[in-house]
Amino acid sequence: MLYSLRKFVVKIKNKLNENSFQNLLWLINIGPSIGGFSYFNDKIKAPFWIVYFLSNIYVNVIGAVLYQIYYADGLIDTLYSYFNISMSIIIHSMGNWLVFERKRLKNIFVLVKNNNDMAIQCEHNLEKLKDLLKPIKQLVIVWYLFHFINDFLIFAILRLFKMDKFGLAPCIGLEFLNNIPNKEICILLLGSNSITAEIAVVGYDATFLFLLAHTAAMFEILKEETLSLNNIGYSEGQEEAAAIVRKKLKDLSNCHNLLLQTWEKIQEIYSVNISVSFGLEAITICLFFVLPLDVCFRFGPFILHGIALFFLYCYQGQKVTTAAERFQEALYCSGWENFRIDNQKMISFMLRQSQKPVTLLVASFVPVSIYTFACTMQFIYKFVTVFKT
Repeated sequence: MLYSLRKFVVKIKNKLNENSFQNLLWLINIGPSIGGFSYFNDKIKAPFWIVYFLSNIYVNVIGAVLYQIYYADGLIDTLYSYFNISMSIIIHSMGNWLVFERKRLKNIFVLVKNNNDMAIQCEHNLEKLKDLLKPIKQLVIVWYLFHFINDFLIFAILRLFKMDKFGLAPCIGLEFLNNIPNKEICILLLGSNSITAEIAVVGYDATFLFLLAHTAAMFEILKEETLSLNNIGYSEGQEEAAAIVRKKLKDLSNCHNLLLQTWEKIQEIYSVNISVSFGLEAITICLFFVLPLDVCFRFGPFILHGIALFFLYCYQGQKVTTAAERFQEALYCSGWENFRIDNQKMISFMLRQSQKPVTLLVASFVPVSIYTFACTMQFIYKFVTVFKT
């Protein structure tokens, strides 16, 4: 028993130290595997999702609605219900996405793996790729720890034992919670809601952050490969050098087309969910800063999660856009003026391709970028200032 435990610990330690694509897939699949809906299995376990959706409706929706009807007294209590309904919508949308977008997500993983395989065709890219994958791994691990501490250890447990302070009618149908076994059943129901929600949400978040960060890393590899064209001793009439340039440009063009295709698929499956999350979180943050201090304290972890997630999405979205723009600049700085006409035509074609905007959009028109994050925070600050004056 002790030997098996030690072997398991060593295996986990090696996984956490390894910087590889397969290891990243294992890392983002931890939550889904625990929940029985691993990304790489054909079937999912129904009991997890039955508990997930029913407990969310029972605790967050019915509990908030009945609280509003029978217990709410004034604006503050009404806002309590809004926080819980907002949380319920976000949890439901993420769970719905994880169930019904599995097929398209698996197709994206195939494209992402192909991107990764193309990037390591050259041996000198292998170490570069490991250096780029390391911060992605660290980001996912830190985000797991943040979820566990902020969402579970603080918010979920506080909400579990002080349900009457969070704008919810606790455990509908189980009156006299001080009696056995009503109290134990209530804790089991609320705990099931918190655990299943945590597993699904952290899996969704980690997967999205991984896809954004990995796409940015692939554009970085393309940039480095494009700039390496300058190292080819090329001059007019050198057929061998011209052939090397032609082959490299074809490989770069194939990689870039595959990367653009991958990005288009990511945009397709995430645009609606991001729109819902961003809209609800923006409203929630606005309301949070105008509420009394005791309310802010209770829902602080929920708001902190929203702000952190909003920033990370915008930051990673900006990284992808910036990396794509750097690849475009690298094409122009590749020494194309020394190439033969046929290779210059390939560069011209790739430049036109690279001018396609690589930007994740919310509601099809708002870019997920640092500028969007800054503008949103500025708007919230103005709103709070006006409201309080």
